[in-house]
Amino acid sequence: MTDSIRMALAAAAGAGGLMADRLGDLAGSSLPYLPDTVCRPEVFNNLLREGAVRPWPRPPAITKVHRQDVASVSSNCHNLVLSLEQAGPALLPDSVFVKLPMESMLTRWFMGIIRSWRLESHFFRHVAAELPIRTPATYATAWRGSRFYLVQENLHQDSSVSLFTNPDMAEGPPLEVVRRCIDTFARLHTCHYGLDARSREAILPLTYHPFLSPDLAPVSRSLNRFALGPAMKKQPAAIPAHIAAAYRQSMAHWNKLLQHWFSGPLSLLHGDSHLGNFFVSGDGMGMLDWQAAHWGKGIRDVQYFLIDSLPQSVLAANERDLVSYYVERRAYHGAPLDEEQTWQDYRCFTFHTLFTITVAVGFGALNEEQDALMARILRRAVAACDRVDYPGWLADFLRAA
Repeated sequence: MTDSIRMALAAAAGAGGLMADRLGDLAGSSLPYLPDTVCRPEVFNNLLREGAVRPWPRPPAITKVHRQDVASVSSNCHNLVLSLEQAGPALLPDSVFVKLPMESMLTRWFMGIIRSWRLESHFFRHVAAELPIRTPATYATAWRGSRFYLVQENLHQDSSVSLFTNPDMAEGPPLEVVRRCIDTFARLHTCHYGLDARSREAILPLTYHPFLSPDLAPVSRSLNRFALGPAMKKQPAAIPAHIAAAYRQSMAHWNKLLQHWFSGPLSLLHGDSHLGNFFVSGDGMGMLDWQAAHWGKGIRDVQYFLIDSLPQSVLAANERDLVSYYVERRAYHGAPLDEEQTWQDYRCFTFHTLFTITVAVGFGALNEEQDALMARILRRAVAACDRVDYPGWLADFLRAA
């Protein structure tokens, strides 16, 4: 009942945010979010000035904006590629990538509740430039109310960059690419490893943490708890009874699991670390879409990536070796881990992949291609929980707790 009340309050606050934005539209104080509006030069210039990540040497002077016909699938955003004409010396490249809220009121309501757009704007303004891995260069970003925008480099213009697609996730990358991704995780997770709470707060505040924020914790717990039923109804054969029982038992002991997941030295995590959020950058790898960044144990990113991105048979044949490789690369980059403890953490974090995809399947309403991919990932997550015996890990953990 408590979760239901908190969810109702969060839902009401989200609806209030939408209403405030609508009133702001009438007063001219809300951020524009419709693509046709944003593509007007005077509007786009205002966004560049207001959200400048670094001061412009002179005011932006975009004279023409053309929306390219480039398909870019997203579950919660409008992703635009815009060609620009500029007066005087150019401040921006000839084309940029722009991320805007979807027009769907339901999507904007939900994303406002979980603060993902606010988090991504904060991340690219204050955090991205300090990381040891490549992220898209960001020229302007801001959030206000339930809306936000990002103006970034168009990665398609960089000949050294290759992006991954939904079919790539379905097929799975070569193991050489998997190891490159794992090394990228090791460098990312070493960068801020073991900072104290005050130092972490100065980089990425607790208010954005999906599981520990006082405002977001009840929301994430409720979403995970209530998603199982709808997901099993949509995919009745995907989640067997013993995995569903372990899921329910995990939710019954949620607070104990939180203490375990977020104890000890922490790293900055990507949080939504599947293959589609990587890109090849020359000899290295970069990462995009940082809407779920948070502090946690690095192996959480690794298991999420491996389970989401590799076919079950490939992962089953290489799982322990890949976890060992992560431990090796962590030591190489200066933040060593205990291998056996890392494997046990890998086992326990398989539940993260399971509940994340369960929420996406249970509450999502995506297009046909994405629905098929979500169903595939759900099967991978269930197989992983079986393969590493998450129910057994949970039983041992609860006996020792």
